[in-house]
Amino acid sequence: MGVGSTRCVSDDPPASCLVPPLEVYEQRIEPLLRDDDPKTCNQCHLSGVDLAAFVRSTPCETMACLVADGLVDLSRPNQSKILGWIQRAQPDSALITERVIDAEYDGFLEWIEASAACPSACAGAMCSAPTSRSGCRLEPDPAEPRVPDTGDPDCTARALEQRFLDDVYAFRGRCFPCHFDNELDEDPSIPRWISTRGNCSNGSIETLKLATEAGYLDLVDPEQSLLLLKPLTEYSGGVAHGGGQKFDGEEDPAYQSFLAFIRSYARCQPGSAAP
Repeated sequence: MGVGSTRCVSDDPPASCLVPPLEVYEQRIEPLLRDDDPKTCNQCHLSGVDLAAFVRSTPCETMACLVADGLVDLSRPNQSKILGWIQRAQPDSALITERVIDAEYDGFLEWIEASAACPSACAGAMCSAPTSRSGCRLEPDPAEPRVPDTGDPDCTARALEQRFLDDVYAFRGRCFPCHFDNELDEDPSIPRWISTRGNCSNGSIETLKLATEAGYLDLVDPEQSLLLLKPLTEYSGGVAHGGGQKFDGEEDPAYQSFLAFIRSYARCQPGSAAP
C-alpha cells in the first residue's frame, strides 16, 4: 500500500453472512406461510399457535418477534422452542406427512441459523405491538368451568395444553396483575409465573411450564397443589397468600376448573396413582 493510498475495503460480505437470512426466509419460510399450505403448528396446537400469527411487515421484524416471544433462541438455534413444536407433529394424514414436517423444521432451522450467524442483516430490528392475530387480551372468567374427565384423559401434549388453556389460563384474571410477567411495576419478589408472551396459546403453554417447574402442582395429591391452596380462602383450607384470596371456597368455578386440570394432568404422568 503506497503513501497516501487508502485501505481497500472489500464489498464481499463477511464469511458469517454468506447465507443471507432474507434469502433463506424468501426461499424456505414464505412458502410455509401460504394459507393453502398445511402447517404442523396448526396440527399440534389447535388453540391458535399459527405461524402466521407472528408475521410482521418484514422478515427482520418477524424474527425479532419470534425472539421476543421466546420461540427462537439465536444463541442456540437448534434449541429454539418453535423447532420442538414442529418436531412433535405426527404424520397422520395426506396433508401432514413426514415430508411436510421435515420441510418446516429444516426451513426454520436454516433461517434461524442464518440469522444467528449474520446479526448485522437485521441490526436494530424491533418487534412491534401485537397484530390483531396475536397477543392475548385479558377476558372475563368463563361462565362455567369445563366438565371434568370421567374416564382416562387424553394424555397427548396437545390435549393437556388445550385443557390448561381452557381450565386454568382462562381464569388468569384472578391473578392479575401480581403474577403477570409483563407487570413489572409490582413487587419484584412476587413470582411471575403467568406468561403473556405471544398469543393466548403460546402464553398458556409457557405458563404451564413455569407452574410445573415451580412445583405448584401436586401430582400425588392434587387437592394439595399450591395452585389451588394459595388462592383459596383460609377458612376453606387454603394457605396464606400475600395477594389475598381468589377462590371463594371449593365450590368456586375457578377452583373446580383448576382441580379438574390438575387431576387430569396427574393421571397422565408415568406410574401415576393419582385419583
